[in-house]
Amino acid sequence: MSKPQKKTDAIPAPIGAISPAKARILTAAIDLFYEKGYERTTVRDIADKAGILSGSLFHHFKSKQDILYTAMAMTTQAMGEGALKAVEGITDPVAQLKALVLVELASIHRKDGHAAYVLVDEWRSLDPEHREAVLALRDNSYERCWTEALEGCAKKGLLKNTPSLARQLIRGSLAWTRNWYRKGGPLTLEALADEVVGTFLTL
Repeated sequence: MSKPQKKTDAIPAPIGAISPAKARILTAAIDLFYEKGYERTTVRDIADKAGILSGSLFHHFKSKQDILYTAMAMTTQAMGEGALKAVEGITDPVAQLKALVLVELASIHRKDGHAAYVLVDEWRSLDPEHREAVLALRDNSYERCWTEALEGCAKKGLLKNTPSLARQLIRGSLAWTRNWYRKGGPLTLEALADEVVGTFLTL
């Protein structure tokens, strides 16, 4: 007897190119979710910002929740692709770790959008089914890179914490930089990445 499929199996990951109309809606929604929050943003708000009628929005997305999920899944997917590319060909786990810290910092401090902020700030607004789907995307690419780098550092006796605890602490500290780090200040992102790596490793 075959096992019943999870509900998340029915949710396709938004992989590949999307239409210009969907991209415009997603950009508008991400900006509004960042500025007003998911709960306070209406479908009409998104449609107005995207320059379309409210009814037309539902030709592209099933609901506001579907828009949030698609935005988060695409952001997660892009971060995973960036992480895989960043560590490609690197065998030293310390160098891998620094590359991944830079990828995450670059995503947090991008000038051209608020997608990474929305991914963190509106995580609780995703329903459980969509949350599982995004976590599956994250764990199969982005977090796999982090696990391999941190476990590699641990095997060399360089990691001050367990890999799982170090990942949680690093994630939190990098996310908090949005509140204090400013480009053009005394630290470049590369220098900040060095400081982060040095905080968690015994070098």
